[in-house]
Amino acid sequence: MLINELAKEVHQNAVDHGWWDEEREAPEINALIHSEWSEALEEARADMPLAYIIIKHNEIHPVMEEIVPRGDNGAYTSEIGLSEGKRITGGKPEGVAVELIDGCIRILDYMGKLNTCISEADDTPSTIESLYTDYNISRVPDELPELIAYLHLYTSLSIFDVDGKYRPMISPNMFALLTALAAALSWVKKQGLDPLAILLEKHEFNKSRPYKHGKKF
Repeated sequence: MLINELAKEVHQNAVDHGWWDEEREAPEINALIHSEWSEALEEARADMPLAYIIIKHNEIHPVMEEIVPRGDNGAYTSEIGLSEGKRITGGKPEGVAVELIDGCIRILDYMGKLNTCISEADDTPSTIESLYTDYNISRVPDELPELIAYLHLYTSLSIFDVDGKYRPMISPNMFALLTALAAALSWVKKQGLDPLAILLEKHEFNKSRPYKHGKKF
């Protein structure tokens, strides 16, 4: 899937949900990308699965909840009580990998806003899948904390120059954001999951969410 096309789709969905009703400065967008990387780390610290949804078993007990991991086939299948063996649809995707994908979605939204054009003529991968090649997967850190530090570094580099000078009024360094995007997707793939499938799943879920997802910003 072409990066440019997906960026436009993600950005349009963000526009539809009010995220661009007012102009947003680069530092705010940058900070929100950082927040997704940190949320991925918090999911890991809480020992949560890479990808899951939570379902309520009201037919058994009104407060009983089950954490349903995403299976190898991409399905969520419950193993509790009356829902045993039942494939679950809907529900908000959560988890370490999903939070990393949320950071990717924010980067794609920003690319769509800036109408960034990724072209192979610039020796830049033009498809999402080309961002998590075997080569990129082999280079990405194995351990999540190291990955998170790497993602924070390249996200920050998008609004700082190589000398550490803050430059919010200059166009962001999209190469730095693409590097973070590729690293996050590659790590998810390294865990045996399908990054694009999870990205499209979360993007589809976001279409059903309220104005600004119920957040102030």
